[in-house]
Amino acid sequence: MLIFKRNLNFHLSSKGLQRSFTILIILAVLGMIGIFALNYGLLQRPLNRVIGRDDRNLGVRATAYFDSYVDLDTIVFDVRGLDPRSGAQGLVRTFLEYAHELQGSDIDEVIIAYRGQRKLKIRGDDFLTLGASLGTAQPREVMWELAHNLRFLNGKMVMSNLPGNYAALLQKSLGDVQQTEDATANQILQTIQQ
Repeated sequence: MLIFKRNLNFHLSSKGLQRSFTILIILAVLGMIGIFALNYGLLQRPLNRVIGRDDRNLGVRATAYFDSYVDLDTIVFDVRGLDPRSGAQGLVRTFLEYAHELQGSDIDEVIIAYRGQRKLKIRGDDFLTLGASLGTAQPREVMWELAHNLRFLNGKMVMSNLPGNYAALLQKSLGDVQQTEDATANQILQTIQQ
């Protein structure tokens, strides 16, 4: 009888252990679903709206998520692919319109990745300022600010030779500036793809 009671107690305690383990698994799955929903709702859905709103952006394939999916201060803007019809201008336009879409957010930093590999970064304040100036500032000024504020991950400017040249170009005709904007967008894309 004593042996039976010992086995019964072990059986009951292992049943309780199984129940606890099952509850932990369920909580972990619910936690992962919650993290996914938070990333999707706060970051990916606004990016999907930006891409879907303008046909010129349809060739841009990108995802947005919090760094490590849980760092709410840092956003990763991950370029997954780029259709030639959108080109570099489409990518830059999507990025700037996304900054506009996230107005009111509290962001410390935005990391730009290409197919999962982190390439560039921009301070969150600069990112949001670019978004706020979209539609109010001259496109060439917005482009200059973007080029001026993009950094490699080590903090060095991406286009360190650009600010002086670009400032002079601000005074030229719009046609010349458009060529420079295209060249700047192409240089940003090439930097990301390296």
